[in-house]
Amino acid sequence: MENEIYDIIIIGSGLGGLAAATLLSRKGFKTLVVERKGRLGGRFSTVEYKGFKLPTGAIIIPDSWTIKLLKDLRIDMSYLRPVSRVYYRINGEDYEVNVDIGLPMVLDLIDKLEKEKEQKDGRKIKPVNLKNIINGYLRGKRGIKREEIFTVHDWLLQFTENEKVHEVIDNLCAALMMAHSWELPVLKFFKFKEIKKFYVSSKGNISVANELAGVVKENGDVWANCPVKKIAIKNGKATGVVVEKDGKEIEVKSKVVVSDTGPKMTVDLAGQKNFDDKYLEDLRVRLRPSPSLLVFVASDRPLVLEGINDGIEIMMGGRRIRTVVPISNICPELAPSDQHLLYSSVEPISCIHPVDAKCEIQQIKRDLNEMFHDFKKHGRILKIKACFSENQCPEGWTWLGYGLPLETPIPNLYNVGDACVALGLIGTTGSVESGYRMADIIENKLNNKK
Repeated sequence: MENEIYDIIIIGSGLGGLAAATLLSRKGFKTLVVERKGRLGGRFSTVEYKGFKLPTGAIIIPDSWTIKLLKDLRIDMSYLRPVSRVYYRINGEDYEVNVDIGLPMVLDLIDKLEKEKEQKDGRKIKPVNLKNIINGYLRGKRGIKREEIFTVHDWLLQFTENEKVHEVIDNLCAALMMAHSWELPVLKFFKFKEIKKFYVSSKGNISVANELAGVVKENGDVWANCPVKKIAIKNGKATGVVVEKDGKEIEVKSKVVVSDTGPKMTVDLAGQKNFDDKYLEDLRVRLRPSPSLLVFVASDRPLVLEGINDGIEIMMGGRRIRTVVPISNICPELAPSDQHLLYSSVEPISCIHPVDAKCEIQQIKRDLNEMFHDFKKHGRILKIKACFSENQCPEGWTWLGYGLPLETPIPNLYNVGDACVALGLIGTTGSVESGYRMADIIENKLNNKK
């Protein structure tokens, strides 16, 4: 085993690594995926917990690069359930928003509700400049004429102080772009590529990871429970990895090493001394991990969107809880037959500063009690998982518009995943797209050596 040589070794079985591995395997390259945990998928996986199947991070599968990958590999997708409806809960009422219209419809709805409130209360409310906001978001007419306009929040203040409008935009930033509107530079915000159709796996996302692993095994191997101890560097080049397998450390050689563990871990495994100062500087500046808390709520009846099996809900007016996914409405298979499962990925008050976990959990509990009328009677907190530090795997390795290139200064060593996303992409979609780029780079590199 120690003498076996692979074309490519990929460290970590996250979606970016698996995407690259499957594509390279199908191109005829002998590929090894090494995963330290017993399950595959990383933050795109599933764990069993008290009879429930819980996502380890992402639950929603965007109809973008991930679906393209499954189609390109001709993997069965019959177990994916479409999520085609989006609801906003505003002032305690549910309003469905046409996903093809999206944000403009939400802002128009808020404007109408504010005007109705104005008439009812008999007080004058300053009108919202919807046209300029929507133009800026959809058409790139940014209206940034003053040097102090830097964040998305600053940009929005040009047009309105309306709290609900600011909340909608912040929801968008926090849920999809990995940072709050008062933290995210507005020029990054305008690069976002919106996706309007989504899916949930009725078998859990681990089923997708396992399907991809099956493709890798057609022309390679997948080793679980095998932590990588270091990346072997000889004569300034990556030559393989030292991995713990079956209780002993072995060195496995390869022509190329790809890390899906995050660039900081890549540096630790390869040795900081092997990287130049510029790369280490970019590592500090361009990586902005986004902390989150994964909230799982069990109940004996649906807490939101009862009777609707293809929708998600965005909650307005909460302290922390924003977007909620009624998983068991969409996929009853993921919960016990007599139980329901609600999921929310919650961003803390700051995506930059250290997180006070106790305070954040208190705010989440207040939201649950106040925003879900039947929670006290029918619901219970199943689990709250903190994802703050690098060891806990944050929601995203960097914000929209940030990140590092796939290449490292060390020949034959690359990164892949959501720390190396293309402009305008983020998260799951960005991870898979990085896998496509990675596969092209390695194919060209290895074919040119023949």
